Amino acid sequence: MPNRNKAKLVKFSPEEWKKVCEHAAALDLRTGTYIRRIAVGGMIKSFDMKQFNHLIMSFNRIGNEINQIVKVANSTKSVYAKDLEDMKSSFEELETVFVNYLLPIKSLDILKDDQHGDH
Repeated sequence: MPNRNKAKLVKFSPEEWKKVCEHAAALDLRTGTYIRRIAVGGMIKSFDMKQFNHLIMSFNRIGNEINQIVKVANSTKSVYAKDLEDMKSSFEELETVFVNYLLPIKSLDILKDDQHGDH
């Protein structure tokens, strides 16, 4: 067993402790081992979800356009070239949204020290 020469009292609410116990049990770990592993080697990612609003709106709009094209195709038993061009344009716009909004998203990571090169 490693020599543990530092201790820290950490207080949990009953709900928090229940979650800690559930997470530890799911990994078949004792709670102390789970807490130590998460504290030392874990990673917490935080995202600003407001960055996804434009993406969600684009998905909804494209979904509505596809539904309209399907309704017309089902009722007339044909699809118009203009509708397909519009759909292609929408998908190209969606690709732009992915490139401009998803790729640049950076999470606010809390990494263990040795991932930063600090020892």
